[in-house]
Amino acid sequence: MLFTAVLALAPFAAQYPIDITMQLGFQPKASRVGTSNSSRAAAGCDDFNRANNASMGPDWTEQTGDIEVFNNQGHGLVNFSLMTHNPTSGGYIGSTVSTRFDHGGGLNYVATVAGYANLSDCIFVKIQDNNIDGLYDRVFFYRGNSGGSWGQPNYYFDLATPTVSGTMTMSFDATGDIAYLDVDNDASGLVESFASSGLLAVAGVMGTGYGIGTYGPALFDDVSINGGCGGSGLAYAITGLVGGGTATLTVSGATVGGGVLIGYSLTGAGPTNTPFGPVDMSSPITQLPVLTANAAGVASMTTGVPGRATGHTVYTQAADLSTSALTNSLAEVVL
Repeated sequence: MLFTAVLALAPFAAQYPIDITMQLGFQPKASRVGTSNSSRAAAGCDDFNRANNASMGPDWTEQTGDIEVFNNQGHGLVNFSLMTHNPTSGGYIGSTVSTRFDHGGGLNYVATVAGYANLSDCIFVKIQDNNIDGLYDRVFFYRGNSGGSWGQPNYYFDLATPTVSGTMTMSFDATGDIAYLDVDNDASGLVESFASSGLLAVAGVMGTGYGIGTYGPALFDDVSINGGCGGSGLAYAITGLVGGGTATLTVSGATVGGGVLIGYSLTGAGPTNTPFGPVDMSSPITQLPVLTANAAGVASMTTGVPGRATGHTVYTQAADLSTSALTNSLAEVVL
């Protein structure tokens, strides 16, 4: 079940060193790209679909290192690079940061960043090719820009299936104590889920910034912060929710030809952590058959509404499976 299933946490592995980037002695270098505080709009996303450029553009501030736009992707140029997204800010609890990741050769990592205050005080969760074999194989939960554990022994885990590419989504529990990373693994086709607790011990020094980090020539794409720009205006609506009648469920703005998953709950508004981030549904969550978005980015279905459901509240939300972005949630009373 995509909304509710979480794979068993991967155990510590015997691979040595634990984090190879800590063994090589490299230090961050100053960026050759100037920073900017101007911003486009309060939209937490970037698909990098623009001309190759040494500058990431006015929406980004390169805090250290150097990252460029290359072939409609973000591309790391300097080890330990980190950039933050200017239009997006807020406390990390309940937030999500998602990005595609790909391999550029050699020692690579791609990191999602939340709670950015400075290079030492931020939540930094990365996926890394730790044995330099061309496949991402290890996940780390760090405080600061590859700064080491925030004090928990369980801070690194191995993927069950190493992969060249996939989608990674960082999220947090409702208390802010547990950070999650869900890896939609292109090699296995499965979602691998990892978690590290004890974050509240350092929460007081965290800030409100969000961003991306890289090491080596790592590649990343389709960054989404707090579901921003999911599917170009991703929206979910229900009509005809009447007991004994037929309701129509419609998701618009989805990825053309991609899958759309709709879930619902009769028990409450959550939040419940899922591979897509926290959803506004309480367990148990029922999933409807996966839909396919048409050429207009619309996925729609009709379903019968039992008469006995009259007066009950349905809590429901959908996800674009191509981008892992969540729609708006709905809490609707059956008439």
